[in-house]
Amino acid sequence: MKMSKTVRKLNDKLVGALKKLSDFANEEVTGFAHLDHIVQFDLFPGSLVVTCYFEDLTALDTKATKKVLQKKLQSLLLKQGIVLKDVKQNLILAANESQS
Repeated sequence: MKMSKTVRKLNDKLVGALKKLSDFANEEVTGFAHLDHIVQFDLFPGSLVVTCYFEDLTALDTKATKKVLQKKLQSLLLKQGIVLKDVKQNLILAANESQS
């Protein structure tokens, strides 16, 4: 299905903000590996789920790390004109599964 111009612009803003979040996390958060997201634009921004993956469970300092990433995500999206109702529901931290 083809994206409308409005959805394409919104997606570009979202991807730009997530790229900045990824760059921030790579520099500032120990053990960060990568992030991924899913979204349904007809239910946006409530449907946005950003998953931040870490190298292992020990790299996941859940409370402090999650709080820092939540604030950064909210700030980056706000600069793009995207307001999240409850950022706690939009960000998930996970550990990469071991490749054995």
